[in-house]
Amino acid sequence: MKIKIITAVFLTLTFIGYSQGFNPFDAGNSRNQIQTKSSITNDLEGSPYFEDQFSPGIIQEEGVKNQTAYIRYNVVDDQIEVKVGPSQTEIYILPRQQKFTYKLKDYYYALGSYKVKDVGVINGFIINYYSSDNIIFIAKPSSKVIPGQIAKTGYEKAKPATLDIDVNYYIGQPGSTFEEVRLKEKDFKKLLGDKKGMKEYFDNNRIKDIEDVVNMLKYYDTIK
Repeated sequence: MKIKIITAVFLTLTFIGYSQGFNPFDAGNSRNQIQTKSSITNDLEGSPYFEDQFSPGIIQEEGVKNQTAYIRYNVVDDQIEVKVGPSQTEIYILPRQQKFTYKLKDYYYALGSYKVKDVGVINGFIINYYSSDNIIFIAKPSSKVIPGQIAKTGYEKAKPATLDIDVNYYIGQPGSTFEEVRLKEKDFKKLLGDKKGMKEYFDNNRIKDIEDVVNMLKYYDTIK
């Protein structure tokens, strides 16, 4: 399998449909050179990807018609990978530019930089779960290698090194310093509970997952 790195803007092309033989990511449809590189394999267990598989989505580029595609995020390389169709073998990488947004069903990816209290600056591709003029809820996946273990006796099996993906969540107002949060009700209540109407919301609703957080923030935005 090869990964193609597109070094030119190609989304001005009209998407006719991969099933009809037109590939907007193909080198023949771009005026500039496309570099290729072979995929890298290693002995680590675990996946470097945030999504289990390529997921249907939309690539949005400022001032250009949207492009349908299949998308996944490589956490280790901090890079978005794209396919035209789910069965396609070639994988494409667009130029690393802020004008591209990669939208999936419940969130989108965009290059960004955010200052976080007691953490510093997080940057690269950021997952945006909710964004309004009042509040933004984002996440940044990270990877680490858990060392393997050799077999200490003839009865034990060696454990290979494992690649582990973790996710940190952040919330804040546009242009402000963000706060790191867990998907726990008390974290959001501490930051947002003083606003009129939010105490009652937390009394009547539980925050257990991302969907709960998004629904809570939608309510938060309705309060004047």
